[in-house]
Amino acid sequence: MAQQIDMPTLKSIPWTNFTNRGVWEITAKEAREYSGSLTGFRSALYSHARRNSLTVTTRTHGTRMRFQFKEKK
Repeated sequence: MAQQIDMPTLKSIPWTNFTNRGVWEITAKEAREYSGSLTGFRSALYSHARRNSLTVTTRTHGTRMRFQFKEKK
């Protein structure tokens, strides 16, 4: 039989801050607090951009990722 486990609480992503057209950098450790992994965080960025008619650019540098939101042209 399946067992119930306690899942860690994830932080809400501060979209207002992140979508201010600035370049942001996040570590894999910080990304885990929001989305469980750096890959999951990237997916959340692209989903948010699509839902809000934005574009997002991401670049991974080892265990860090830089990203920037812009208005669609």
